[in-house]
Amino acid sequence: MISNRIGRLELSPTLRINAKAKAMKADGVDVIDFSVGEPDFPTPTDIKNAGKKAIDDNFTKYTANDGIPELKAAIRARMKEDHGLEYSNKEVIVSSGAKHSLYNLMVAILNRDEEVIIPAPYWVSYPQQVLMVKGKPVIVPTKEENGFCLTPEELKANLNFNTKAIIINNPSNPTGSAYTRDQLKEICEIAAAEGLIIIADEIYEKVIYDDYRFTSVASLGDRIKEKTVIINGVSKSYSMTGWRIGYAAGPAEIISAMAIIQSHTTSNANSIAQKAAVEALSGHQSEINRMVAEFQTRRNYMLSKLNRIPDISCHQPQGAFYLFPNTSAYYNTEFGGMKIRNSYGLCYYLLKEAAVALVPGSAFGADDNIRLSYATSMDKIEEGTDRIIEAMAKLTESPKYKRVAMQNVMTHPRSNVEMDTAISVDERDALVQEAEANLPFDRYFEWNANINGIIIQLRTNVPHLYDFWVENWYPAQLESDLEPHGIIYAVDGVPGRTSYGYYCPEMRTAILFNTSYYGQVRSLALGMVAQASERLLDVHGVRAACVDYNGRGLALIGPRGLKRGSSFIRLLEDEKARFLTNDWAFVRYRGNEAIADAPERKFYFKTNIAQNFPHYGRIFDRSKCENVVTTRADWTNMKELVDECPLDLGEPYCYWGSTDSRALVDPAWIGGPNKYVKRSHLHSVVMLHYEPNAPAVEKLSVEGALDFITAGKYRLPSGAGMTPYKEQPFFNPYILGSSVDQEDLQRRNFHQLFRVTNAYKVNIASIPLEALKARLRELV
Repeated sequence: MISNRIGRLELSPTLRINAKAKAMKADGVDVIDFSVGEPDFPTPTDIKNAGKKAIDDNFTKYTANDGIPELKAAIRARMKEDHGLEYSNKEVIVSSGAKHSLYNLMVAILNRDEEVIIPAPYWVSYPQQVLMVKGKPVIVPTKEENGFCLTPEELKANLNFNTKAIIINNPSNPTGSAYTRDQLKEICEIAAAEGLIIIADEIYEKVIYDDYRFTSVASLGDRIKEKTVIINGVSKSYSMTGWRIGYAAGPAEIISAMAIIQSHTTSNANSIAQKAAVEALSGHQSEINRMVAEFQTRRNYMLSKLNRIPDISCHQPQGAFYLFPNTSAYYNTEFGGMKIRNSYGLCYYLLKEAAVALVPGSAFGADDNIRLSYATSMDKIEEGTDRIIEAMAKLTESPKYKRVAMQNVMTHPRSNVEMDTAISVDERDALVQEAEANLPFDRYFEWNANINGIIIQLRTNVPHLYDFWVENWYPAQLESDLEPHGIIYAVDGVPGRTSYGYYCPEMRTAILFNTSYYGQVRSLALGMVAQASERLLDVHGVRAACVDYNGRGLALIGPRGLKRGSSFIRLLEDEKARFLTNDWAFVRYRGNEAIADAPERKFYFKTNIAQNFPHYGRIFDRSKCENVVTTRADWTNMKELVDECPLDLGEPYCYWGSTDSRALVDPAWIGGPNKYVKRSHLHSVVMLHYEPNAPAVEKLSVEGALDFITAGKYRLPSGAGMTPYKEQPFFNPYILGSSVDQEDLQRRNFHQLFRVTNAYKVNIASIPLEALKARLRELV
């Protein structure tokens, strides 16, 4: 449902810290917030009155897409008065905040894979916006001894043919550092000579201290101005963050492109806010001086307090309203069992221990630092810094952190590719010929697996797939003339091919192009074996997790999303329970018995169960894994983004950062060899569903159970409501293709299963997960 583009983005750690701080405040904790990036002063009265007048004058309709003429005139006049810059109306656009202006610019100038140089530390949205338009952010770390300013040498070292633009944030968020005129000129002359677009984010131009003199990039000469787009707004200088007015000034061609983009997204900025912004830019500027004087007093006090903390260094900012101290000396410390490995861990500790909200430097590309905002009252600054000093004094050195050498492969893609499951024999032959042509002898892997008496052969050029295949299944006999019942080709690196799959049911041949994801190879193998064994051996393939209680088996069936995996793990917590399989069983019917066998030598577990069952993490640590997240950039589990992540606290990986991460687990590792059985006589079949107000447990007749599982209708909780009904016949996504004969065969097999077992519907909407184990145990 979510686009691949979103998978490339990261949720800001700022928002994650803010969410935790808000939750603590809601619980009555007195949290002092140093994380906010907005002035705490009210919007000046004259500006508010201008907004009120706009409402009274009914100035509440659409305006010109790129800004009302009065506001454009005010922007141009302000830039001329402050910096001697001349712009025409065609060279200015008004947007819904400076962030919006910046995004319009990224869309307007960047093509796929074009690079933008971003000095670090950087404002959190710069690299994310570049990624959103499929560009490439090139992060260039700067040094504290250079005032966190980019040097000409650092710029030159990162230029290439794909470099399209450079971002200069002056003064900087998060460091407060600021460039001198000479520093800016040297950097911008190099950029202009290379033909780069210079993106000058000057939103903090008025919030400057001491004797610093601000220089606008566009004022450095005509050649530089021709390549520069200035990004600015009224949020910071006039305490108007919620009014959402930003603007850009630059070459008419670029501004025109930005206007076209804006016309198809937001259209004009808020009409009332535009009138207020006219007053802000055109009216008296004395309120700015008053705010800046107060900010400087706060800066001086907070800086003096931080400098009292041992082993912390802090650059003195010349602008903005942030401090950015280096706190890395505390990254191997602990207190009360809470270990600190990085900036997020330190911020998390200070939030929990001192009730002070800060922002980790990792959000800005500088994990050695944390950011504190002094855009809050002096009383809070005094109390908050005292709390920080006290909490930091509690930290003691902890044992050196040793990263685990994990056996993990990131596949491409990380989930199933689309498939055509009903190709003809002629199509199969042509595709096999293409696959064979792309299997060179020096990268060819072949192995026969014996899956419940059916031989499936894998042919691949992907070492990871071969490795998992050999681990997953029992080997077939090594006979040169052995003909497999089915063949899977998994061929990566095929030129001109997208990631796609094909299956020929007549020849039991699957062909996967340009994918290294093992999950789909395994699913195909189980589907092919089910087809063959049901027809050749009269053995029924059932997608179910199975647990055995003293020889009485329970099969747990249900669609994805209904906690089947978690329910299975909870059942295993019963000391009398032994497990047969976590996902698939082959069932033979003998008289009034249903005998279930486990086909896999090692089991393919979702690693996200480690979030609720941490001891499984220790098992996964020594297992072979795929797609376990090791960086925030790899995170794809959107549901869990705001929750605590081990990566944030310095752990080397997170087992629940992706819904597609898996581990091959030796069953003997789960409670020892006596916890595992290879065969069980099924006594009960439980089918999970979610229906508010329905009974918790219903015993079904043979026909009732058969109708329910044949239809495979289900829905899932979604926010405060429910998803529409979906259908997955027999709750089995491994079934290859569909036909009347196949459905009749499945119905016949399930009829036998329900005839010799007790069938139940269990409604997890009516049973808390912690009580589910006991209820299921009663059904065996």
